[in-house]
Amino acid sequence: MAAPTPQEETAAGDGRSAKGFSVGSVPPRVWVGLALLVAAVVFVAQNRDATEIQLLFISLTAPLWGTLTASVCVGLVIGLLLRPSERRKRKGPKR
Repeated sequence: MAAPTPQEETAAGDGRSAKGFSVGSVPPRVWVGLALLVAAVVFVAQNRDATEIQLLFISLTAPLWGTLTASVCVGLVIGLLLRPSERRKRKGPKR
C-alpha cells in the first residue's frame, strides 16, 4: 500500500484543510471576541422592551439594551478621562 496523499488525509477528517487550518490555530483573542459577540446578540435579543428614562427634567422612552449600552459607554469615557496621562507615567515618581 502507498502512503496517503495530503488530499486523502484531509478527506479522512483530521480537522485540517489543504492550507493547514485547524481550530487550534485561531488566536484566543478571536475566540474571546466571538464569545462577546454572541453574548451581545443574546443580550439585545432578550432586552428589547422599552423603558422610561428620566434625567432631571427630561423624560424619554428608549429600548433597555440601548440604555444599558449608553451607560457602559459613559462609564468607559469617564474611566479613560480619569486615567493618568502617558507623560506622567513616563516621568515616574517625583523625589
